[in-house]
Amino acid sequence: MQANLARRIYPPLALAASGASFAVLAVMDKVFGLIHRPLHLATLAYAALLSLLGWAWYRGIHVKPARLLRVSAYTAFLILNVLTGLYVFAWRVSADPTPVVLQAELDRGDQMLSAGDKDGAHLLYRDAAQRYPDSFPVMMRMGAVTYQTADFERAKKYFSRALELAPRDSRWRALNDLGQTYWKLQQPEQAIELYEQARREGLPDSELIEWHYRLGWAYFDARNLDAAIEHYREVARAGQKYAAASYYNIACALAQKINKMPSGAGRQALTADAVDSLRHAWSAINTPEEQQALRTGLLGSTSQRDPELAPLRGSQALTDFLHDIRGS
Repeated sequence: MQANLARRIYPPLALAASGASFAVLAVMDKVFGLIHRPLHLATLAYAALLSLLGWAWYRGIHVKPARLLRVSAYTAFLILNVLTGLYVFAWRVSADPTPVVLQAELDRGDQMLSAGDKDGAHLLYRDAAQRYPDSFPVMMRMGAVTYQTADFERAKKYFSRALELAPRDSRWRALNDLGQTYWKLQQPEQAIELYEQARREGLPDSELIEWHYRLGWAYFDARNLDAAIEHYREVARAGQKYAAASYYNIACALAQKINKMPSGAGRQALTADAVDSLRHAWSAINTPEEQQALRTGLLGSTSQRDPELAPLRGSQALTDFLHDIRGS
């Protein structure tokens, strides 16, 4: 009789205990980051409890043991819904494997970085990196803080590591920031390749303006002026962030093209286009400080003037534009 009772009780107890253990581990892993797999543990808990439900239902229908082990179809359906609801909740909570304790530290570091305390943020991120060396958000923040302190070689190392650890839907972020780091390291061709890969990896539309702007800079430095102008025009047409700067950079790129051309109608047309871009830049500026910076770059002393625009000087179109902004 005891043997029969053991055969009845031990299997469901073992399943229940394993399911509960996996569920507790999933919660602990989400909070403290034990093995960085909370969703996997939640899945195991769900599978164990579902097996228990199936076993109890089978026993209740086919073997008919004691009443306590019988499960009606209605009860089984109800339990299945509850288990599925709990699993979906666990999935939503655990889809981001960043432990709660770690996330709290990262949020504090983010606040310090936003407040300008780069050293304090760096210390917090570095401590987190020592404890969680395989965490994607930690490596991204280490890349960001070293980038902001102009330590671009270290930033490249951290963003490269973040790319190795990145979830599939976050690879674009690591690729984009790694590309910007390569551009700062004066390797624009590598930056362009990484930017293009970031777009293929699902870069969202909300990032496109800045993406075009970064590509414009990289192509300009790679001396692919036509591609640079194309990307700057995308930013300028959007009329949002970087619009004034993009119009100005279009003028600089056109000026460099003019510098390589012989005299003629083509040169005059490009000069007119470049000065027209400067006019658009002036109109798109929103603050007096930016207006003054542009005025200085065009009307300041020889050492203050932007050398990129030198091929435009002496043209009637630029002379007329300078006359307009001199008195404004």
